[in-house]
Amino acid sequence: MMKKNIIVLHTDQQRYDSLGCNGNLYGRTDNIDALAEEGCRFTRHISANTACMPSRASLMTGLYVPGHGVSSNGIPLWRRDNGCEDPNNAISRRLFGVDVRDRIPTMADIFGDHGYDTALFGKIHLQPHLADKSYNFYESCSVWEDEDIIHRDDPFYGFKTRKLILGHGEAPCGYNRGHYGRWLQENHPEYAALVNPGEDANTKEGSIRSDIYLSKIPSKVHHTMWLADEACDYLDKHQDSEKPTFMFVGFPDPHHPFSPPEDIAKDFLDLPLPDFAKLEDMEGDKPQAVMETIQHFNAEKEDIHLAYRYTAASIHLIDKAVGQITRKLKELHMYDDTIIVYTSDHGDFLGDLDMICKYDTAFHNLLHLPFIIKPAKEHKPLPSVVETSMSNADVLPTLLAMSGIEKDSYIQGIDIFDEAAEGNMPMATCYTAREGYRNISIYDDTYRYTYYIETKEEELYNHIADPQELKNLATNPSDSIRKICDDFKNTLFNKHIESDLGIFNHYALW
Repeated sequence: MMKKNIIVLHTDQQRYDSLGCNGNLYGRTDNIDALAEEGCRFTRHISANTACMPSRASLMTGLYVPGHGVSSNGIPLWRRDNGCEDPNNAISRRLFGVDVRDRIPTMADIFGDHGYDTALFGKIHLQPHLADKSYNFYESCSVWEDEDIIHRDDPFYGFKTRKLILGHGEAPCGYNRGHYGRWLQENHPEYAALVNPGEDANTKEGSIRSDIYLSKIPSKVHHTMWLADEACDYLDKHQDSEKPTFMFVGFPDPHHPFSPPEDIAKDFLDLPLPDFAKLEDMEGDKPQAVMETIQHFNAEKEDIHLAYRYTAASIHLIDKAVGQITRKLKELHMYDDTIIVYTSDHGDFLGDLDMICKYDTAFHNLLHLPFIIKPAKEHKPLPSVVETSMSNADVLPTLLAMSGIEKDSYIQGIDIFDEAAEGNMPMATCYTAREGYRNISIYDDTYRYTYYIETKEEELYNHIADPQELKNLATNPSDSIRKICDDFKNTLFNKHIESDLGIFNHYALW
């Protein structure tokens, strides 16, 4: 049987409930919903972390955070030849000795090793964007200050073809923000001149209002539609290739800044608002870290409402890009031979408990993600809806199984369509590089349980009875609830310890 093409459509900071197929009554996501209609939609897809880089590393490797070691933004996914190792440093040479493997394989590595052409378009974020130039990270803005970087063609996490976007909002318009920034500067200087390229507003300083604005870049040349154009151009050029394609399309939106093009946003300014979770409806104490997060990420209702509507507009533009890609696949008679995944890396508070953005503390609205998979036509039929809990660490082994490729034994995720997936319990390791408030969560098909290591505080939420997590059952629990918490805690610690892989020992020396 001929190998099937695989396309992963991946957004940044998109909540589960943002799609029409996931119950959003006002979401304009017809093309994404169509993928769900033809394929399989998951109701309980859980991120391994609430931050970009750790979550993406889990998706790309099939490992939980203790396995791949990317516990925070700013820590690169280990690869000996990508700047992680300093060849001129004697201590580094000893640390990265012969017993340390050269790489943690990614999806692109594995599918490339099995005969696929591999292509990356957009944001992948497996390396820190803000690293010093001396590290020579391909994804760092400092390296993209060099004029000739655009011609660099050394291997990059298994991707042979790559067109990068660095940053969010209007920042990708900058000359040092990857291929899109260079393209816009060279082909549409009239639009590039309208923005303040290369700078991101800082949501942790001052008002969130500075991060909510209409982009001066029209949708036709916005990075969302540029990605669709690049992906379609690649498909045109490779339609007759003897090799199947593995393609990753990483949309930087709807991540803040909340900045959709004005020509798209005008139709969303009066969008009805959802029933946000309310502070006054909370029952039971929440851990100290949670209460501090609620206070720190509090925003004015006017700003929240505008950010919510701008997010819906950005997602609609992504939906238009998805439609362009799927139409191209059909035009080239490739659609039936292509597995398509649609998902994201983490969510956004986006109004719940008067909060906005995200942080390294477990909240269901940050960990609960959309996940849709449309199989190739010859694949065995999939269920239309799956309610089994699934981690984004399970995506790689699931795609390998659908492609007839045996997974290596070190991979921690599972094939979610296998019978062994029943009772799957995804783990979220949400602490990052800062000290204190380390929190680990585990899910089953009903509950989220979270344990805070330093303070020994706990959370337990029944998502069937309390989908907005307003009642912490771990506060003054009954005997039956205490037993549930104890069972979850035991499972959580076992899973976390078992996920700590020694075979990929590596160090971040900066």
